[in-house]
Amino acid sequence: MKNGLTFQTLDSKLGSHSPFLISLSDGLQEELHIVIAAAEVGTKGGNIHDFGEMDETTGQTLRGILENTRPIEINKRCFYEICFCEYIIYQIRNESFCSYDPEEIRHGEHLILFGKSKLLSHLSSVTDAQQFDDGTYYPGAWKHYGIYTQNHIIDIIAHGDPVISFANPFSEA
Repeated sequence: MKNGLTFQTLDSKLGSHSPFLISLSDGLQEELHIVIAAAEVGTKGGNIHDFGEMDETTGQTLRGILENTRPIEINKRCFYEICFCEYIIYQIRNESFCSYDPEEIRHGEHLILFGKSKLLSHLSSVTDAQQFDDGTYYPGAWKHYGIYTQNHIIDIIAHGDPVISFANPFSEA
């Protein structure tokens, strides 16, 4: 793995706040590229909306409340690219509409590795991927990865581990 980062190692580096999804692309070679940024706590009273469309009393009240809060923001120094070169299926869900199954077995906080999931259970019915009676798999043994960001839930089933690298979106190309 590039830079020695594994899915589990990166999960531990992200801290206690869900990362932000920066980009997701599926290229011509069927490689899934996901760029995430770690989250950080911003300055007290930072990023307060002007509330110009509201009446003055409501706007002042909301500003007064928000002046004592600290926003969760993108950490512009911690971007990571996660590349799945051998994925079978992926899906993206709006985190506001995501439901969780208590019977699923998962490990991780923001970058999840599933031992059991509904998506794994249904994989053979929605793709040609198969687990045979002798325990072998086509096209190869697969894993279910989850990436839980501030606004998105991304599920990937892949038959190869992802390649993870530090990404600097602000560098000159």
